[in-house]
Amino acid sequence: MNPSIRSEQGYPSISLPTTIRAKNAATLQHRSWEHEGLGLLFRLSNLVPFLVTLCMVIPVALIGTFRLGELLVLALYPFYFRPILKALRNKEVFFLICLGVLWLASQLLSDLYNATTMRNYLRGLGSIVLTMTTFLFFCGLYYRDYRNHLGALMGACAGGILSASLLYRFDGSNQGYIDNLWDFYVSGWAHPAFALFAFLMYRSHPWLVFPVGIAYGILANMYGGRSDGLVVLLSTVFFFYLWIQLSKSTKEFKFSIRSGFLLSGLLLIPLFLLYVNYAQSGMLGKAAKTQIDLAKNPYNPIEVLLLARNESVIALDAIYEKPILGHGSWANPSHLRRLYLLKMREIYGAAAPKRLIQDILPVHSVLLGAWVFSGLAGFVFWVYVIIRTYQLSNRLLMIGSLPMIAIAVVYLPYFSWHLLFSPNAFERFSWPMSMAFLIFANDYFTRATTDRSR
Repeated sequence: MNPSIRSEQGYPSISLPTTIRAKNAATLQHRSWEHEGLGLLFRLSNLVPFLVTLCMVIPVALIGTFRLGELLVLALYPFYFRPILKALRNKEVFFLICLGVLWLASQLLSDLYNATTMRNYLRGLGSIVLTMTTFLFFCGLYYRDYRNHLGALMGACAGGILSASLLYRFDGSNQGYIDNLWDFYVSGWAHPAFALFAFLMYRSHPWLVFPVGIAYGILANMYGGRSDGLVVLLSTVFFFYLWIQLSKSTKEFKFSIRSGFLLSGLLLIPLFLLYVNYAQSGMLGKAAKTQIDLAKNPYNPIEVLLLARNESVIALDAIYEKPILGHGSWANPSHLRRLYLLKMREIYGAAAPKRLIQDILPVHSVLLGAWVFSGLAGFVFWVYVIIRTYQLSNRLLMIGSLPMIAIAVVYLPYFSWHLLFSPNAFERFSWPMSMAFLIFANDYFTRATTDRSR
């Protein structure tokens, strides 16, 4: 089948270059290989991913806390069974599912070895099953048209607005929410909105993306969303560098990508210095000032990061104790809790927490959490995901259209941060749809490139 003319699957005809070079400003138009604009946001095929991601913010209490979107996925499975089976023929999807099964088996063995309670056993296995089930469902949605991901992004925007409204309506006086205004009321809808804005504007009006990204990063840092501001600033830096390379470079584009990532990393240095100075002055809020004041050397980025994400310290202790099978689902061993509180006292002094209210060891990392609770196989699964995410994104940057490149550029820093420093909400509610998008966008453009080169 000619992948550039797949009318039965709703694909428009596209025209791809036979080589991947960016020689002059005309390249910006040259890489807009298919008609991708505002019209794609309002297709009927976007409705299901829109509803699923919208409902991901609505909690449902059963054995553990589920999301309505996850239950909707299970209800819709029979209607998407055929495209899901076809999606499984993709080697990338099949291998990830196989690794997911090994992760699940490791969790089962870990729970048996640690004599996990039935409630926690079901919660831990259920979390892995729902993660892989949701991923496979989105693979079925995107198998026919990867651009259905736009519906998921719009659903994430709507869900973020709904979540912020519910928080304000039922718990608007919570001081923790007020102190971290951006994280609780803005980032949930603003980050996917920025991805959609970049999708719409980067091809024809890239100069609009840069000031919006910079303003986003500054406002986020001012109102408590330091990590969200950081990842958007990184995306904006890479957008700018990518635009310059597409306009003027005579090198192979793949080398521009690598140097762009390097430049983004180097620019973190002056951004970090600015962050320290503004945080010390109190302009970035109380939490940022406290974090910098506690640091023995506030200009040591590793120390500052560990103060913000100190859970990684206890995660390493837990991994050292049981490196193969881990501690089991929702593990919360008392000796590690006491060790955690002791280390917090060493860091924060009198301001350290006196007790832990969580019913789970506060690892606060998808990558380390998988190792702590599921054992080595869980860690291997997410290491593979990291490797393939960067490889697929790199491939998409070389052969994809500019609007889809824009989505990948916004996602990469977000993915990197949340995998390392966020709890498992990311793995269940954000990763499945984004990984499916990368896989099937690459699949489509690879097929189209091959067809064009014949």
